[in-house]
Amino acid sequence: MLISLSNLSFIGFNYTALKQLPDSLGLEIFYEFGNHSHWDKVLKEIYPHQSPQNLSIHGPCIGVNLADENDSHYLAHYKDVFEFAAKWNAKFIVVHTNEEFTGDKTVVRQRVQHRLQELLLLSKNYEIQILIENVGLQPKDTLLFDWKEYLELLLMLPEAGALLDVGHAYINQWDLPDIIAQLGKRLIACHLHDNHGVSDDHLPIGQGTINWNVLFAAICSSAPKTTLVFEYANVDIQTALASIQVTENSYLVQAAEITQD
Repeated sequence: MLISLSNLSFIGFNYTALKQLPDSLGLEIFYEFGNHSHWDKVLKEIYPHQSPQNLSIHGPCIGVNLADENDSHYLAHYKDVFEFAAKWNAKFIVVHTNEEFTGDKTVVRQRVQHRLQELLLLSKNYEIQILIENVGLQPKDTLLFDWKEYLELLLMLPEAGALLDVGHAYINQWDLPDIIAQLGKRLIACHLHDNHGVSDDHLPIGQGTINWNVLFAAICSSAPKTTLVFEYANVDIQTALASIQVTENSYLVQAAEITQD
């Protein structure tokens, strides 16, 4: 089981805090908050002696919306992402199905599926896996793919992996242990962050109401090779690293013991 930290809390000039990352910890970057030269500079400063061993790239989710029929630049944006990811040997690229959308849901889902198929064809040129993240929130009326539709989408796109955003799933009242069991080996990574079931707060684990003991037990049992990406917002590096250490030394140890029993 690999563990990574998202740079969500360290955008812009805050990236210098990431120089404190231990070598054993992976990194996921929101590529659209920079460009090739920016991220080259950042990664060389964070990893001055070796290339990152567990790097993943979060695809564009502000400048791109696969659900928007007027978005005609998504392929160009993603080509740029793929080129950078290939240069740095990234493990995977995270793709959002949609942001806000309008129109008939069936029509919009078909549009998203078609565009995801285009991205999967593009990914073959770079030999980098695409992971489809569950996004959208019921309280904001942005949920295009609820669990049933999300699973159907994955079945129609067998080359893609799944990325389960635990915070999104919790707000949408998904049965997390059951979903993890159903996804099994398709679950390549998880975005980990906490909330109180109302808004997408991206809190550190334990600061919301998600049952992490149950969740980690499910991961250890059904998807033990998944990558855990801690995707916190508005925290400093010390808080993030301390949370990861607690998770490794407490939650994951307990979960492993439960699954062995």
